[in-house]
This record gives sequence, C-alpha cells and structure tokens, in this order.
Amino acid sequence: MANISDTKGLGNLISQYGTDSAKAKAGIEKPAASTEETGALADQNVFLKLYIEQLKGQDPTSPQDANDMVAQMSQFSSLERLTGISDQLETMATSLTSNQALSASTLVGRSILMEGSTAKISEGSDDVQLKTTIPEDSKTATLKIYDENNVLVRTSTLNSGDYKWDKLDDEGNILPPGEYRFAASSTNDKGEISAMTTRLPTRIQGVTINGEDGTVLNVENHGKVKLTNELEILG
Repeated sequence: MANISDTKGLGNLISQYGTDSAKAKAGIEKPAASTEETGALADQNVFLKLYIEQLKGQDPTSPQDANDMVAQMSQFSSLERLTGISDQLETMATSLTSNQALSASTLVGRSILMEGSTAKISEGSDDVQLKTTIPEDSKTATLKIYDENNVLVRTSTLNSGDYKWDKLDDEGNILPPGEYRFAASSTNDKGEISAMTTRLPTRIQGVTINGEDGTVLNVENHGKVKLTNELEILG
C-alpha cells in the first residue's frame, strides 16, 4: 500500500492519478498544453484519489480526521467559483469600456451647455439655445446680445429660464457669423438690478477615455469636463 508520507509512494500516486502539471513537478513526464481536464476539477479529482490512498494506508489506531478533507474540498470549490467570477467580471469590464468609448466618441463635434457669456455662430448653424435661472423675486428679466464690436444688437424679455435666439437683430435682420456676448439681468420690485449667469452651447472637441478622472470631455474654452449625468448635451 502506498504511503502518502513516503516520497517514492507519493511519486507513484502522482504517476498514476496526477495531472500533467503534477507529473511534471514530480519529474515523471513533460507537461502537455493546458486543457480543461487539468483545471480546478481535475485538481479536485487528484486530491480525492490521493486522499483515499492515504486513508487506505492510515494507522487504524490514529485515523485521519475527515474534517480536514471537507475543509480542503470546500477551499477547492470556493477557489473555482471565485476564478469563474473573476473571469466574468473582467469580461464585463472590457465590454463596458468598449461601450463607453463608442458612446463617448459620438459626442465629438456636438455642443454642451456650459456656464459662460459668449457663443460663436457660423453660417447655417442652428439657433442658439440659452438657459438661465430667474430669481423668485424677479419682476422682469432681460437678455441683451452684443456683437464682436460690443454693439447691442438684440434685447429680449425673458419669461422663463429657457431662451432660443434666432440670430436676428431687433429689426429682424439676420446677423453675420461671429462671436456674440450675452448678458442677462433681473429687476425686483424694489427696482434693484442683478446679473444672472447664463449657460450657452460650447463645442466638444474630443474625449479622453479611462484617464485619471475617468472619461472626460475636452470642451472648447473650458478644458476637461467630467462626463456625468448632469451635463446637458445638445442635439
């Protein structure tokens, strides 16, 4: 009967029952390419066969504690499950990164509403969408638009925080392409005037995937902006 504590006996057991990897470590034969049969399940089978041989050759006056086998088998099973979970998580992470990269790449060239006071319009561009927050004590709110020469070209009354400029001046003439400045203000019942911040369309020039700050947008005149659900992307 093979003795598990005997080097020669252990080598015989490995030769008969061991995996290719175990045989290689024992110097019995060169290991073949890894297959599913040499995985965690095969290791469990080898362990069981070695353990059975050990039980056959144990001292009847000092029997082997079966709890040790149960504990080690449990460790084998846990390790196998954790390995499977790790592989699945890695696959999911790769898929999510690919989807994120694909989604982010479609944002290049589009516009995002960012806090600012200027916007560029070009030939054939869409109307300029603007957003602001009107104070609760406001009696009237006004938006003034200036051209590149700081000439007032349009004055509009704001009835809400959303406004869309059709690129026309006060006389209804179409204004030429260029950079325009927007100034919004509110007047309360005491006649006090306060400036209001505006959010205007700004072009997304590029994206950075999985950088130090995660996925970020490279926004014109604003630099890098984190991609979050709070961003309002137009179009």
